[in-house]
Amino acid sequence: MAGLGAAYTLRKHDLDVTVFEASPHPGGRIFGEEVDGFHIDIGSNIFLETYGTVAQVAEELGVSLKRTPVPINGGVYHNGRFHAFYGGTRLRDQWKTAKTILSFQLLSPKGVWQALRCLRMLNARSHDLSFDDHSRMLNLDTGESAAEFFESNFGTEFLERLVGPYLSCYTFGHPEQVGVAYAMAVLWHFGLNGAAWPVRPGGKGRGEFMDALVHACDESIRTATPVRRIVLEDGVARGVITEAGFVEADAVICATTATTALKIAPDLPSGISDVLRRVTYSKCCRVFFGVDSSPFPADWYAVNFPRQTGAPMIGMSNSAVLAPESVPEGKALIDALVIDKQAEELFALNDEQAGERVLAEIRKYVPAMSKEPLFIRVYHWDEAVCLVPGGMMTALAQVRRQSLDHVKGLFLAGEYMGVPSTNGALRSGIDAADDCAAFVSRQPDRPF
Repeated sequence: MAGLGAAYTLRKHDLDVTVFEASPHPGGRIFGEEVDGFHIDIGSNIFLETYGTVAQVAEELGVSLKRTPVPINGGVYHNGRFHAFYGGTRLRDQWKTAKTILSFQLLSPKGVWQALRCLRMLNARSHDLSFDDHSRMLNLDTGESAAEFFESNFGTEFLERLVGPYLSCYTFGHPEQVGVAYAMAVLWHFGLNGAAWPVRPGGKGRGEFMDALVHACDESIRTATPVRRIVLEDGVARGVITEAGFVEADAVICATTATTALKIAPDLPSGISDVLRRVTYSKCCRVFFGVDSSPFPADWYAVNFPRQTGAPMIGMSNSAVLAPESVPEGKALIDALVIDKQAEELFALNDEQAGERVLAEIRKYVPAMSKEPLFIRVYHWDEAVCLVPGGMMTALAQVRRQSLDHVKGLFLAGEYMGVPSTNGALRSGIDAADDCAAFVSRQPDRPF
């Protein structure tokens, strides 16, 4: 998303662009596959109405963003059952959530008080919690982890039963691995902001948005062409080396993970490379099940499992709820998410073994889950989502300034340069491209 956003923006600046894509297909983590009429979003699987940059580019590309049939509804597992939480602004849904809170079956009165205090705090800072301009939340980016902050300010019960499960399902990490600013943005947009309704681009979902973006850049893209090295000479980017040899360039945008950036740009100044080495990513294994019917209530999209349950899955979702057109009529597509050490255990198994193990675990908590799914697909991510530990967001904002000052003609883009999300990745690509275009326009020997 970052690389295509950069290429799209550079073309708008009337610059000649070449995109070197290592994989056989463009789009990074927004891609999918069809299995027996089911469309599986293997990477990113949700857009929100509060994704301002996605909305802007979608409008330019002529891709409509349509609200999903329902918002993000679901349940949190505790004491042998799921407790309902409903998104959106409809009074009947808010009343259902209120009944969950006031029943004291998920949270004690003390835990409810902790939750209400947190909601008040997030609402007061909501104008700063933007996926488009993360500079507004840098004063929240202390060195604390989300676990430290929420436990010390609100309490352990609220952290473990609500904050932890929600964070894990959207960051693919644990609260100890995520910084405060990032955690607040996720909690607000994916849980507490009724205006953050999920949207589907056009009729085919995220794939339609990506197809339009790829089409806008198609002439510039070279797939299956990894960059081996970014060439820096005397603090200036001169081009890149691929298997075909050296390719000269007026400027280079490195739109990769931080890990890959370090590998292909080993000559970065220490002030930049030292920060990039601190960037961490979650690990996850996603297991998809095609089934005849959903094991959840009809309007539930997802369920979460707090760590205390002992479940290896941190969450499960049914894609058919938000995107009915992604599955055959009447069917369901269950996405079970396993992260961290539990994911590494699944990595050691073959796909059949991993699928059977996860299915057996699901049925312990959700007996209605089909014993014999129509199919099972297993996907491994060694680097799933950037975790942004405490202080990282501020350090990376400084890296952007340093790269502009100390390495002429090299620009960094990727989800780690903002608030990790599809919107944050796209925004970082656009910002890097604008900086790049300004740099190129200042070069006196450039022919126009």
